[in-house]
Amino acid sequence: MVNHNLINKTLDFDDLQTEEAKKIIGELDELVALIKERDLKISSWYGKFNLRSSHRSPERINRGYGYEGLGVSTDDKNFPWFLYWEIIWLASKNEFVSGQKVLDLGGSSSLFSYYLASKGLEVTAVDLDEDLVRNGNIVAEKMNWDLKNYVMDLRDLDFSSTYDHITSVCVFEHIPMYERIKINKKIKSLLVKGGKFSITFDYRNPCRSAGISSPSDVYTQFIEPSGLQVRGNKQFMDNGKNYLLQPFYYNKRLWLYKLYRIYKRDFNIRELFDTKYQNDYTFGALFMERKITKF
Repeated sequence: MVNHNLINKTLDFDDLQTEEAKKIIGELDELVALIKERDLKISSWYGKFNLRSSHRSPERINRGYGYEGLGVSTDDKNFPWFLYWEIIWLASKNEFVSGQKVLDLGGSSSLFSYYLASKGLEVTAVDLDEDLVRNGNIVAEKMNWDLKNYVMDLRDLDFSSTYDHITSVCVFEHIPMYERIKINKKIKSLLVKGGKFSITFDYRNPCRSAGISSPSDVYTQFIEPSGLQVRGNKQFMDNGKNYLLQPFYYNKRLWLYKLYRIYKRDFNIRELFDTKYQNDYTFGALFMERKITKF
């Protein structure tokens, strides 16, 4: 029996086999095709417009050993099934309604922000990348969507309005831990009563700066500082499945990449010759809400 309350969990390919998931996959494919048909741009799962096609690029290696796409996806090169899972999981567990206001953190020009806007939601997306913001506003105008993009640092969110939903797709692991906690402390004030905060993130990524590797990390970095109530299962569930590979540990070593990541202090110099022959991490999703206080 499927446990519909088990929503705070790690990535699972099997989640894409439901009828609801297949419906959203079809909608995403149609949206990607439509954007391309109109000669507009969407950022890839790596936050870039043009990914390298080389199988030795860090992006391709990041997909893990033995990666296989959905087989039906319109553009697996830019949108692997991991990203589809993130969008499907957030969409299917939130019941987004046309006309609701959404603040998407770090999602300018993303497939997720486009998908929400195409469903009639009023979407505000913020990002540090000026090109992504500029392009997002061009696409919104061409598609006649209620989608506004702003260049803004997540640490200094400056909005006077409140939102029905605040979302973020694989952004927080790129923000230093003490700063992500600072951001999460402000989320509650930007939500309407009963509003929802829903995110995805790297889970068990061995890169030092990622730092989300246990249910305790999820609690201390997101739940506790936000002051929000967890929806569904209270304890984050790790199914133990690993779908992604940290390129630093690829079995055909990328020496320049490894040295750069050591220079950035993401890995220790003692790990220079370390190699992994199996995938080593995954994604996770967390759902919270601002509780409606009854007097």
